[in-house]
Amino acid sequence: MTRDDGQRVGDVVERLQKLKDDEQRRSESPSEGVLLDQLKEVKERLLSFGQEIGGDPDDVTDLPFTEEAGLSRMPEPLYVRHDTEMLNQVTSWLLQDQHIGLVSPYGTGKTAFREIVRRDLGKHDGYVLAYLDNPRETTPRKLYATLLNAAAEAGYEIDPEEYEQVRDGVPWVTEEAKAAVRDIVTEIREEGKTLLLLVDEIEVLPEGLLSTLQVAGDMGVRLFLMGTPEGKRRVAELRGTLGSRLRYYERIEPFEPSDIAEYVGRSLAYFREEEYDGEFPDLFTREAIRDIHERTEGNPRDVRIECRELFIRAAFVWYRTGQDIERIQITPDLRHRRFGMEY
Repeated sequence: MTRDDGQRVGDVVERLQKLKDDEQRRSESPSEGVLLDQLKEVKERLLSFGQEIGGDPDDVTDLPFTEEAGLSRMPEPLYVRHDTEMLNQVTSWLLQDQHIGLVSPYGTGKTAFREIVRRDLGKHDGYVLAYLDNPRETTPRKLYATLLNAAAEAGYEIDPEEYEQVRDGVPWVTEEAKAAVRDIVTEIREEGKTLLLLVDEIEVLPEGLLSTLQVAGDMGVRLFLMGTPEGKRRVAELRGTLGSRLRYYERIEPFEPSDIAEYVGRSLAYFREEEYDGEFPDLFTREAIRDIHERTEGNPRDVRIECRELFIRAAFVWYRTGQDIERIQITPDLRHRRFGMEY
């Protein structure tokens, strides 16, 4: 006997009986604590769902739409190149040897694009790439040290004999570190290359560091500054001469529904270790994609969070109903259903 959806009633009954037996076994086993038990159960169900849709996850951070939750960098196969105007403009400024400012609100894709810049220009023969970590706590000497360390990794090292005291390859006195950067930049440029400094979150840079950035730029370091519109205003207010040197691109375009569908498709393909083929993704309906766009207004970070929430809900529907994985689809209605262990 089969149901209307094509599943054998016996298979469904067997699956539901297994769920009941699992619940009984867990109720009789020693509890590690309410929250710990819950964490374990949710993890098991999510990983099982991931396996059913074609992946082989070891941890929940391996599941689709979790790249931010895992604090990992955005993998290249997941990057949706939707704002071609931004890509073309930034590329042309790089070729023109300009100082660049990229400003856009939170969650619009700056972090993902920053990782693209770090990876792609980091392996480009024409660039020596330096990246400023933890801008809130950076001092002028630390900034110079960042530049000198990046240059050293590329084979451009200072002569310690020319400075009073050198620690870890960097002159201890700030003025001497600045002089060392000037010499290194000259050497790099003589070989036809560019020392590029990538700085994120310009809205939190200490005021005193802005003048150091300008000095570095005047010495020949090319600046690539990223942040929010507030960051641009702050730079203009505190160091207008620096702001006037930057060529700004403002606001990365949000996702359209087609971009969301591409992101979902790329995420599922990456999870399954497959090549993205450009086809509309399975699991999500077109109505779900449109609903995600309406809810998030195309903000990429919010899109990832919404997709992750719907994916989790779909996992629980699959687990509690015993349906074949082919019958599970993510629809807008899924967003409004109750979500719990006893679903």
